[in-house]
Amino acid sequence: MVFSILEINTDKGKEEYLNLILMLKIKDPYAQLGYLEVFSGGLENLVCFFYSNKESNNWVMMLVHLNPITIGKEPTLFYDVITPYGYSGPILSANILEFELLEFWQNVDSWYFLNNVVSEFIRFNLTNNHLSYSGEVFPTMLNIKGAIINKDLQWKSFDRKVRKNVNKAKRENLCSEIYFLDIIDEKIAEFHDIYIHTMKRTNANETFLYSFNQFKKFLNNNREYAAICTIYFEDTAVSSELLLISEDSVYSFLGGTNDSFFDKRPNDLLKVAALNWARTQGKKYYVLGGGYGLEDGIFKYKKCFFPNDVVTYYTGRRILNKVNYDQLVIKASKLRVAKGLGELDVEDKTFFPLYNKVN
Repeated sequence: MVFSILEINTDKGKEEYLNLILMLKIKDPYAQLGYLEVFSGGLENLVCFFYSNKESNNWVMMLVHLNPITIGKEPTLFYDVITPYGYSGPILSANILEFELLEFWQNVDSWYFLNNVVSEFIRFNLTNNHLSYSGEVFPTMLNIKGAIINKDLQWKSFDRKVRKNVNKAKRENLCSEIYFLDIIDEKIAEFHDIYIHTMKRTNANETFLYSFNQFKKFLNNNREYAAICTIYFEDTAVSSELLLISEDSVYSFLGGTNDSFFDKRPNDLLKVAALNWARTQGKKYYVLGGGYGLEDGIFKYKKCFFPNDVVTYYTGRRILNKVNYDQLVIKASKLRVAKGLGELDVEDKTFFPLYNKVN
């Protein structure tokens, strides 16, 4: 059994990580350095755990951000960990055994203990990688993981509203294009303009206002892991989406629509165009994700495309040192009260880790 730690914020760690995912043939877009650098807070404090069993040739890999804990502006001696934004958690070899998973988590725990880690928050993916997790698993929201089937059967499986909207979009002479591999700046700019317009219109958090250069860098350095689907009306781009691509799936990631063209139903046409393209690429799933809440309007819209393909998205939580965790919560609570905010209850499970709660 081998358990190793790669510190990816160093040149040596980056090189070792790139060699590792190449050796393991990991095609997950969420595990690529280009994705992590642009869309998940950068490589600073990024650590990779790697476990392997030479006898069975099985392995487990997991990325986490190791964050120093500050209360107010005051640093502490402690850290917490969180997996990268998106579908993450442990990546497993195909025939991993339960005892190997348990060994992996035991080694992670030992490292946490030696490095003053107080809490852990894991965003799992949709492949049941939450099984054998040693912490608490929470069914956080519902997601759409659409199975890609025969084109005619797929069309019939859509909600009637989807078929109606796609037919309307076609009558309005909307058309779709998919850009993959060598994507020129002009097409990236079309996507970026629509995306930023949408983010500002919906008052999105500033962290989502990625620059043109960030998208360009990502797309140029991750050619096989991303594509752009754009809908046009008379040569004008009216809706566009960045798709992430794995070995067996296409993920709906970031996108937007010019609100002046909502009535032409470009969103529905875009989803169907991306789905049809994914089929030509031999993919098994088109993952639309979920909404902002459990079953909000966004989730219900996505469900119209795959009414029977609803899965649960899980997150994981662990308190590694309850005494230190409670002390941090109490300290944060005192600061909140001094600012006129409500005090924190150490048993509150609605937010995690509780000492980071702002409002």
